[in-house]
Amino acid sequence: MGGRLCGLLDGNHSIVGTIRNQQAPAGVASVRLELSDPSAVDALLRSACPDVVVHCAALADPEICERDPERARLDNEVATGIVARACGRLGARLITLSTDLVLDGETAWSTESVRPGPISEYGRSKLAAELAALSDCPGAVIFRTALVVGRGYGARLTATESIASRLQRGETVTLYEDEWRTPIDPDSIAQAVNAVIDRPGASGVFNLAGSERLTRMDLGLRVARVLGLNASLLQPSPRTAHRGPPRTRDASLDTRRANKELNWTARPLDAAIREGRGTS
Repeated sequence: MGGRLCGLLDGNHSIVGTIRNQQAPAGVASVRLELSDPSAVDALLRSACPDVVVHCAALADPEICERDPERARLDNEVATGIVARACGRLGARLITLSTDLVLDGETAWSTESVRPGPISEYGRSKLAAELAALSDCPGAVIFRTALVVGRGYGARLTATESIASRLQRGETVTLYEDEWRTPIDPDSIAQAVNAVIDRPGASGVFNLAGSERLTRMDLGLRVARVLGLNASLLQPSPRTAHRGPPRTRDASLDTRRANKELNWTARPLDAAIREGRGTS
């Protein structure tokens, strides 16, 4: 996500990206940074003097987080706290990306006021990261983002790119028929970042999601229809068949706060699907 956002934001702002193991975004000034090192984070921010820091780095693989909760804590909660404290000391605004999986999944169309209740280690580590950001950098903005679709970055495919790639190879794709999400694309997230930059008073938690609430199976059918792929390869499955981390039943997000206060609206889902890598 971070690499994709760097490219999308670069046309309007002077960007310095940070990387650990990934490939640097083409055309964007990037430096290697270990976010677990407070002195390195401080030194970089003092050198770059940013007005805004967009913190996207995370251990976002739920299976790894479930197997190694301490690594999830360090990469998500601790690293966010380090970045937040550095921003607070230097007076830089902080925008940090969180996830819809901080929710317990018992409420459709959750607003920002719904009490979080993550059921996975990934969700718990991201909720702790939210609290660290808000505590250590008052005025921070938290974007709770939904399932990412559309054009991804690097080796990591978005949800729709993964489905399209497998259908194009003629593989059967099993998708949950009882897991509800409100997918969003990186372009829409970049637009929300720009909206916050233009509004110095914006702070707190904002939901960022698309306008459509779909199951994973619904999303697969949409990918097949939009791209003209073989929908008969899609197989529905209940979440109970999953043997990995607990699956959130309904993580759909209500975005009325962002719509109103940021004058922001997500792009249409079909447009995002068409822009996926290798699917245009």
